[in-house]
Amino acid sequence: MDVQAQSAIATKLFINISVLSIALNSSFFVYLLYSNRLYDLGKCCSSAVLLILPLSEILKHFYVKQMFQLETGLKSGPPSSSLSSSSSGRSAGVANARVGRTRWSEWFGAAVLFTLATLFYAFICVVLGAPLDQYEETSSLALTLTTVTVFPIILLIGQSHTYQLLLSETLELKSPLTNSYLNLLKNNCIGVILGAWGASVVAPLDWDRPWQVYPIPNVVGSIGGLFGMNVFNLLSTLYISMYRNRRAKAQ
Repeated sequence: MDVQAQSAIATKLFINISVLSIALNSSFFVYLLYSNRLYDLGKCCSSAVLLILPLSEILKHFYVKQMFQLETGLKSGPPSSSLSSSSSGRSAGVANARVGRTRWSEWFGAAVLFTLATLFYAFICVVLGAPLDQYEETSSLALTLTTVTVFPIILLIGQSHTYQLLLSETLELKSPLTNSYLNLLKNNCIGVILGAWGASVVAPLDWDRPWQVYPIPNVVGSIGGLFGMNVFNLLSTLYISMYRNRRAKAQ
């Protein structure tokens, strides 16, 4: 596949996933407002509405995987072993059992990584001034941050490669398209963190509004940061695409 074809596919991927993310985030905000669930975000028992977020990320992941057939293996990774045609039924059964154990191990490792990331976010929230006695509120915020930052990356490249990425190791995936999508997810993380941090400015204001109560501004800010980054990705992708088309016509 030539460079122009890869660029066209990447442009289509960025536009489609940005539009889908904007639609899902907008729907989430509308649901919070019209169902009057906004003020339940800081309570673990009544903030089950936050389960919409991982479902949205899973939906986006399967959409991208099915539509664009992303290859998530490392470029320099060892080749995967396969059974020869002369393998016996017993060998096939052993191989299937190994695949099953590997799958369960991957899921368990992903759950551990998700938990560690949540604890890390909770620690950062406390360091930045979150009240120690409001552990439910901090847990809700930490879960939200983990869901919209680390969770999509785990879905894409798996927990072992996510560990490498979090430890600042360079990952070079097999497909350039997958690398581009991974960079998009990392940019989304920046938007989420900036949105959650920037929303803290409303907390000390003496407006006495119910939506100023911790962690409502931070949760809304994190989703708003994701929304804003998706809008930026969409507009920048459209602009670059139009610029390339004009340049190609001029030549």
